Amino acid sequence: MSTIRITQHVSAPRAAVWRSWTDPDELAAWFWPPAWEASAEFDAQPGGRWRLSSVVTGMAVGGDIAVVEPETRIVFTWQWDGDAEETLVTVTLRDADGGTDVEIVHERFAEEETRAGHEQGWHDCLARLTVPST
Repeated sequence: MSTIRITQHVSAPRAAVWRSWTDPDELAAWFWPPAWEASAEFDAQPGGRWRLSSVVTGMAVGGDIAVVEPETRIVFTWQWDGDAEETLVTVTLRDADGGTDVEIVHERFAEEETRAGHEQGWHDCLARLTVPST
């Protein structure tokens, strides 16, 4: 099994970054390219479900939420619609340099090619992560 580990700094307070991950409207606004017209569901509690789908591409991914430590860590399964493979994602937020470090650990990939594609996808997603002013 193979794992991805990525850390990205975001110039925003941890509470705001947490909302960008767990508020469905905010998540849909940055996770996939805007042209994909994403919609999201995110029930940020253990046993909750999450889902992202694109009106334009028809792609969708979702899973179950396993662990929630508000403003610190969330762990959820990841499964593309129509795909048998289920992986695990841990998002950890840490105060750093006047903002927040976001660490993604995505694990349980059976094949290196799949892991590599997801690694590029995470870099693309995190490059779009912007935190609304509130």
